[in-house]
Amino acid sequence: MSDTRKVATVIGNNQFVEGYIIERLVKAGYIVRVAVPQPALVNTIRPFGNVGHITPLYCSVKKESTIIRAIEGAEIVVNISGFAFGKNKAKLELHNVQAAQNIARISAAAGVKRLIHFSALGAALDSRSAYLVSKKKAEDAVLQAFASAVILRTSVVFGPEDQFLNKLALIASYFPIMPTYNVNTKLQPIYAGDVADAVISVVQKVECSGKIYEIAGAESYTNRELMTWLVQWLRTGNDVSGLSPVLIRLMGFTLQFMPGAIMTPALFNMMEYDSVLSQNENGLLALGIVPKSIEMIAPIYLYCYRSISDFTELKRLQRRVEQ
Repeated sequence: MSDTRKVATVIGNNQFVEGYIIERLVKAGYIVRVAVPQPALVNTIRPFGNVGHITPLYCSVKKESTIIRAIEGAEIVVNISGFAFGKNKAKLELHNVQAAQNIARISAAAGVKRLIHFSALGAALDSRSAYLVSKKKAEDAVLQAFASAVILRTSVVFGPEDQFLNKLALIASYFPIMPTYNVNTKLQPIYAGDVADAVISVVQKVECSGKIYEIAGAESYTNRELMTWLVQWLRTGNDVSGLSPVLIRLMGFTLQFMPGAIMTPALFNMMEYDSVLSQNENGLLALGIVPKSIEMIAPIYLYCYRSISDFTELKRLQRRVEQ
């Protein structure tokens, strides 16, 4: 049994999308090592597999020994770690570039068959964003150390556990004015399940080696269009005219310390730069995946943010059932 088992290592930083990837890998027959800074949090996803299918490991990208331990004996490595947002170039260099390079180098030395590295849409050396510059540097470092690695450039990810649409909906239920930030910035949010499906597709397709895929959702929105859709669906009637970027950042910094962290700087960092496809073809389609739209998925988990007296949709569903 031990000679035939397939081992995959997911190196992350306790993001919700990791759970979707791990679930798909377990269903594909892999024993999954989840190498994260807080392994205790992995217990919530362990029911995805039988006993021993999911093994949480402590891993810090600052400690090479923990990376080696996590990768040794694995045939698949998925690197979704990274310093998500910010302008601290030293941290970005350490967590995004150096860590990615070390993971790729160790994976190559360990004989890993497939390395999948997560990047971001808009990654470019000439970007105004220090974060996106670091992601491009990481891509180059990974491909230099592991030439057959596959790069997945993703847009903002949404899903029931996200800190994106959930936070925006929470803001809509508390504030009469939505703090619309950079109203004309474009986003093409992608469903977490589609991201996980892309990983499995890459694992199974030999022809993906050494390629960069841009993967994004079905539709693109400006920040204002996304906010408008959200408040219309929630029926909260918020004003989406936009606020001063300085005021919004001050609100984000202050409210992150309140119970529930209603608003955080990270939320607005997601909406600061365009995150849309630079090519005509969505990489998901090239991988045989049809992207799911926000309108298809988000209402299911955003319903709880509607007014407590708004049972219109539920009544309509009930009438449908009764008929």
